[in-house]
Order: sequence, then structure tokens, then C-alpha cells
Amino acid sequence: MTGIKFGNEISKITSIDTDSFCVRLKYTDGFEGDVDLGEIFRKPKGLAREIQRGSLFDRCFIEAGALAWPNGFELCPDALRSQAKEVVRRKKTA
Repeated sequence: MTGIKFGNEISKITSIDTDSFCVRLKYTDGFEGDVDLGEIFRKPKGLAREIQRGSLFDRCFIEAGALAWPNGFELCPDALRSQAKEVVRRKKTA
């Protein structure tokens, strides 16, 4: 993960797909991208398991610029942006 710029903040969740565990995020600088969270939620552990059991995936929200859920689970906006940028890169080269 070279070239990660730290300090990114998510400003909005523009879509949530509960079947594929994908979210589309918009950042404060205008960047928008898709993030596949299936790796975390298809075989969840810990707090992610609570979200899955309670069917709470679509209850995510933005807290202090990070993607969060009501049970306190949060995902780093910098890491999510890095993943979204990779998706954009792959689409451009396909």
C-alpha cells in the first residue's frame, strides 16, 4: 500500500448493497469510489459478526470521517479509500 495519503475523511455514503457488502463512499475532497467489504462480512468475527447477526450492515454511518456501525465497529477511511482507488484503477485497465 505505497502512496497512501493519510487524513482522508468520508463525507457521505452514497449507496449500500447488503447482498454484496459493497458501499459507495464520497470523500470530503470529492473522490467517490466503491468498496467491497465482503472479506470482512462474509465470514465475520468479533464486532463484524454482531453486525451480520443483527442484519445491521445497512445501518452504517459516518462518524468523525470514518465508516461506522451502531455497535462501535469502525473502518479506517484511509484504508477504504486505498481499496476504492484500486477498484478505479482496475476498471481503467480492463
